[in-house]
Amino acid sequence: MSQLIVTAIGADRPGIVGEFTGHLHAGGANILDSRMVNLRGQFAVIVLIDAAGEKLASLKTALPAIADRMGLKLLITEHQIPTAPPAGIPFKLKSYSMDQPGIVHRITEVLRAHGVNIEELSARQESAPFDGSPMFIMEMRLTVPKTVMLRKLRTELEAVCDEMNCELDLEPASEL
Repeated sequence: MSQLIVTAIGADRPGIVGEFTGHLHAGGANILDSRMVNLRGQFAVIVLIDAAGEKLASLKTALPAIADRMGLKLLITEHQIPTAPPAGIPFKLKSYSMDQPGIVHRITEVLRAHGVNIEELSARQESAPFDGSPMFIMEMRLTVPKTVMLRKLRTELEAVCDEMNCELDLEPASEL
């Protein structure tokens, strides 16, 4: 079996997931992993698929026209199966604050400096419960290398959050 990562983005509408995955299924693909989300009217799909070599080659040829008919922009990438997952300890990180530019960058820059791998990140803007002002909530699943001093990582993350008036929770996760 060979694998592809297929990314598609287009205007959201009812039935888009069923139609898109129907074409993958009809082409002989199996979905191994996926993320799909409506980003304020634009639907984004990223799927890891596998199929027998000839079926995958046919899908690579057919998918651009299918996506075009569906109004989707498409990117197809060959997937190289990793030799081993990143080593480390699974953690969950959650931050919440009044919305402001730079939150994602500032926090992820601290993680990058420590060699922390971000396995998954989701961020969204919501209305604050009492006054309706825009709140920014970010959640991550991380793999922290065993060599990282957790106290130092936490101190640096808290310092960034103090500067940005941001609350932060960093705790071990049971699994990734």
